[in-house]
Amino acid sequence: MKILATGNPNYDGLCSGINSTLDNVDFIGRWNNWNMEDFVAIGEKAKDYDVFINSQFGPNDLQLHILNSVYDKFDKGHIINISSSSAYWKNGSPQEYIETKNRLEERSKELSNICCWGNSNIRVSCIAFGQLNSQSQKSKNDNRNKIDLVDAAELIKWLINDVSKTYNLHYIAMDAIV
Repeated sequence: MKILATGNPNYDGLCSGINSTLDNVDFIGRWNNWNMEDFVAIGEKAKDYDVFINSQFGPNDLQLHILNSVYDKFDKGHIINISSSSAYWKNGSPQEYIETKNRLEERSKELSNICCWGNSNIRVSCIAFGQLNSQSQKSKNDNRNKIDLVDAAELIKWLINDVSKTYNLHYIAMDAIV
């Protein structure tokens, strides 16, 4: 199984957890000179993979545009969108961030519906993680428990490998217990 993910596996974030947990993952992002606004090129690259993990956040609905481009190029496979539990709870982050993640989640939901009730062979799932134990979150001097990066990646791995291909898991939201 070939997997493509957006994001930097060398940064102490979700993609580093994915890189240490899953096999056969290629990563694209600004860190390796991908123009993340060249949605056509990203879609073209993704069409040769079985799974696409839409992880890298960006301004101006970047993840939403990437999702649409990849979905248009996929014939079959699994797209996993990474959202935020801030969108689930509708608080805890700047309003623009929450609105961007809500649009991603809404589009993910629409495409999931087509998989289950329409004629698409593309499974679409969305995982909304709370605060990950990433470099950016570690810099905040708070005492909140954070989601371990490998634990988050294990959830993605479970979704890819263990959920029967006859089902589509639409949405998961996860926070650490404080």
